Amino acid sequence: MSDLDIDRSSFRLAPILASRTVWSSLVGMGCFVGSIAGVQTELIDQGALAEALLQAATALGFVSSIVFRVVATRKLAP
Repeated sequence: MSDLDIDRSSFRLAPILASRTVWSSLVGMGCFVGSIAGVQTELIDQGALAEALLQAATALGFVSSIVFRVVATRKLAP
């Protein structure tokens, strides 16, 4: 395996979605695209919006883990 190969077993989406930096960057990028499209984005509190999106993603993760555990038909292998 070369240095450029990615070990996919170590890649996890959850830590990425829990990153405030990722959410802040996404909000900033959205505001940038919105301003290019003519939307007035100067009134948006980007920090608060990023925090709200992070909390929504966390809540969605909790709800989905409960739902998927309830509807599971077999035990997880050890």
